[in-house]
Amino acid sequence: MKVFSTILFLFIFHISFVNTIEWQELNAATFTRAKAENKIILLNLKANWCHWCHVMKNNTYTNQEVVTYINKHFITVEADQDANPELSNRYKDYGWPATIFINAKGEDVVKRAGYMAPENFLRLLKAIIKDPSPEQTSVDLTTINNTKNTNNNLVATLENNFIKSLDIEVGGFNQAQKYIEYATFEKALLDRKNLTLNTWIKNSVKGAKKLSDPVWGGMYQYSTHNDWEHVHFEKLLSIQARYINIFLQHYTYYNDENSLKQAKNIVHYIDTFLANKNGLYSNAQDADLIQGRHAGAYFALNNTERRKLGIPNIDKNTFTDNNATIGSALLRMYNGTQNKKYLNKVKTIENGLYQRKNRNGLYTHGSKQSTVSSLKDQIAMAHFFINLIKNDINNTKAKQELKALCLQLKNKFLLQNGSFISFTGNNGLTTQPLKEENISLARIFNWYGHYTHNKEYINIAKHTYKFLTADVLAKNYYSEASLLLLQKELATEPNQYVYLNTEKGNHFNYYLQSITPFYSLVYVGKLNELPTEKQNLIKSFKENVLFSCTSNYCSTPIYSEEELKKEFYKNN
Repeated sequence: MKVFSTILFLFIFHISFVNTIEWQELNAATFTRAKAENKIILLNLKANWCHWCHVMKNNTYTNQEVVTYINKHFITVEADQDANPELSNRYKDYGWPATIFINAKGEDVVKRAGYMAPENFLRLLKAIIKDPSPEQTSVDLTTINNTKNTNNNLVATLENNFIKSLDIEVGGFNQAQKYIEYATFEKALLDRKNLTLNTWIKNSVKGAKKLSDPVWGGMYQYSTHNDWEHVHFEKLLSIQARYINIFLQHYTYYNDENSLKQAKNIVHYIDTFLANKNGLYSNAQDADLIQGRHAGAYFALNNTERRKLGIPNIDKNTFTDNNATIGSALLRMYNGTQNKKYLNKVKTIENGLYQRKNRNGLYTHGSKQSTVSSLKDQIAMAHFFINLIKNDINNTKAKQELKALCLQLKNKFLLQNGSFISFTGNNGLTTQPLKEENISLARIFNWYGHYTHNKEYINIAKHTYKFLTADVLAKNYYSEASLLLLQKELATEPNQYVYLNTEKGNHFNYYLQSITPFYSLVYVGKLNELPTEKQNLIKSFKENVLFSCTSNYCSTPIYSEEELKKEFYKNN
C-alpha cells in the first residue's frame, strides 16, 4: 500500500509539472514585451471547427521537447481566426492552422500553412532562432503610389489568367481543392454567353452539389484530390451564405429546380443547427465529432445513427460579417421563393446587427466591444444595406445607415494613395490595405456614388482601382475575377430598373430582384416613391410596368417576367 501511494504521488507530481504553453492575446503589449526580451512572437492562428488545428494542438503543442523550446525562446500568442478578421484576412493564405512568426517591429519573419508534426516544427523553431531575419521582404502597401496610366494590356492579361485559373472540365479552380468562389461565379454568370464559361458554370454547380450533406443539409467547405468526392466536413456560416446565392442564381438563370432545392436544404440546415434565439446565426460546425479524429465514418451515417453518437461542436459566436452575409442570402431566398418566412428572418438579422454599431459609427465583429474595428465587417454591412435598399425602397433606416457607414469608411480607413486599411485600432501590428477588401469596397463606393449622384465616391473607387493596378499588386492575384468586375463597373454606368407597382397586372418584381446583378440600381414602388426624374415617364400607366434605363435611354414598357428576361439578356 505504501509503495502504491508513493507511485501515485510521483505520478501526480509529474503531471503537475508537465510543461504547457501559456497562450496570450495579441495586443500592443505583446510587442513591447518582445522588444524588451528580444524574442520572436509565435502566433498560432486557429479555427474552432478545423480538424488539423485540433491535430496540431493535440500532437505538436503537447510535445514536451517542442513546448520546452517554445517557452524558452518565443512569446506565444493564440487567436481564433474567425473572431479576429483583421488577422484572418491578413494571413488567410497560410491557414488553417496558420503559424506566423513576427518580430518586435511587427515584421513577419516566417509564415507556414497547415499542420506541422513535432519533429518538423522543432526543426523550424531552431532555424528561426539561429536566423531570425524575415524570409521575404515585406512591401508596405500604404506607401504605394501608382503614377502610371492604366496598362492597356492589363485587362487582357487578367482575362487570360482568369480563364487559366478555371478547371472547365471538372469545375472549380484548376487546383486540388474544389469549391466555387463567389466573385468567380459572378463574373462567369455575367459572361455566360462565352461557351467555355457556360460549361464551367454547369460543371462547377454540378460538382458543388456533392459538397452538400445528404443527411442534414448544409455545405461542406471544399473537396480535395482534384475532385468533388473527398470532402472536408466543417460547415461555416459564410460558406452556407455563398452557396445559397450561387444555387439561387443558378436556379434563376438556368431554371434549375434542383438548385432551388439545394438552397432550401442549406436554410433548413442553418435553422436546425446554427440558429440562435436572438435570430442571429452561429459561426460554424466542427469537422470532427471527437476533435482531432477524422470523422468520415461518422458523416457516412444516417440521422439517427449520428445523433446516437452526438453532434459535432457548434461555434456559437454570432459574428457580424457572416450574419450580414447570410442576411443578404436570405433576402435573395425571399425573392426567389416569395415566401415571407425568409423576409422575417432577414428583418430579425437586420435589427440584431443594428445593435452592433459602436459610438464611432462602425460595427463590432461580435457581441462584445473591441478596440479593433475590421474593414471586413463594415464591407459585409454595406453590402447588406445595399441589398435591403434594393428590396425595399422605403427602408429609410438602411439608407441612413449606409450613408453614415460610407462616410466613416472614407474618414477612418481611406489613405491618400487610394487604398483602404484593413482595420482601425491598436493590436500591435501595422495595419495594411488588403487587395480583396479594397476591390469589394471600391465596388461598393462606385455603386453608392451612382445611387446618390455623388461623384466623390465614384472618384474614390477609381483611385482605389489605380492603387490595385500598381505593378506590385496586379501580378499577385489568386483570382482576377473581382478586379475584372470592378474594372468593368468603373467603365460603365449601372443599369436602372424602375418598376411601377400599381398592384394590378403581372407581379414580376420578385424576379427582377433575383436576376439583376450587384451593379444595378433597382427601384420598386408606387409612383411617388420612385425617382423624381422617372415619374413623368411612367405616371400614365395603370398597371405594373418596368423600364430598363440608362442616363440617356429607357426601354419600351415591360409588363411580364418573359419580357424582362429578353431585355435583360439583351443588355447582359
